Amino acid sequence: MRQNHFSILLLAVALLLTAGCGSRVSKAEKARSKQLVEATAKEKNYDRLIRVVDSLEEAGSLSVATAAYWRGYACDRKKQADKAEQQWRASMKAAEASQDPDDMDAYVKSASRLANMLCLRGDYEATLAMAQPVVARLEAMKCDTTSDYVNLLIYIGCCQATVGKQVEEVDHGFYRAYRKHLENIERKRSDDAYKDAIAGLINVAFYCVQAGKFNDALYYTRYFGELVGEYEQREGVSADYIDRQVGRYGVYKAEALAGLGRKKEADEVFKAFEATQFSKTAEGQALAKEYLGK
Repeated sequence: MRQNHFSILLLAVALLLTAGCGSRVSKAEKARSKQLVEATAKEKNYDRLIRVVDSLEEAGSLSVATAAYWRGYACDRKKQADKAEQQWRASMKAAEASQDPDDMDAYVKSASRLANMLCLRGDYEATLAMAQPVVARLEAMKCDTTSDYVNLLIYIGCCQATVGKQVEEVDHGFYRAYRKHLENIERKRSDDAYKDAIAGLINVAFYCVQAGKFNDALYYTRYFGELVGEYEQREGVSADYIDRQVGRYGVYKAEALAGLGRKKEADEVFKAFEATQFSKTAEGQALAKEYLGK
């Protein structure tokens, strides 16, 4: 650990000296700085992370937008919500006048984390006011393929549903997120693309059930089930992964049907859920208990 700290110090000093001589920081140095920040974040020592980020920003190897994003991340982990919000807003402001890909990455990450914070706080109108212009800008710049961008669409959908925004389906955050996941699958044809899409629809289905939006929950569990079925046809797919998704699909669909008063159908679907190994896990039992409680 001591050697690791010494390496961090040496790199920070070297970068400061480079900046002090008036030299431009190279792409290689920026890449090393990025790796250093990510490695420090994994240590979960967030005070050290802030010190490293501050040093690298002063040296010029981290942009203002990227440094502010990481400070916000560290503050959030330290349960300093107000400071985290300030840093993420500063990151977004710094990135607004930039075309740099690294700044765009910090921009969408800051916006995604801020949207999550505002949603949890119950500031739904504020989330929409912040997130919708960000989404529009990312789309205009063709920077709309990351998971953080899709997460923003899901947060927008949650807010639209919660505040009762009447919008066409094609403009609804949930549907746009689903369509974007399909585009990613079509473009990449990778396991990660399928799993990202399935995870996204799990979040949508969970939100709809918890919010009592049972028609929407039934609608999106259908898409969820279709995606799981399609992914299952691929070679080398984990049977355990499929079992977990089939279980989640079953219990969310059962809750949606029960919420709509279709108890007989709900009980049949729930029996299929009970046949999965997932139903015997801690998560599965918690979901089952919630369904049975209702």
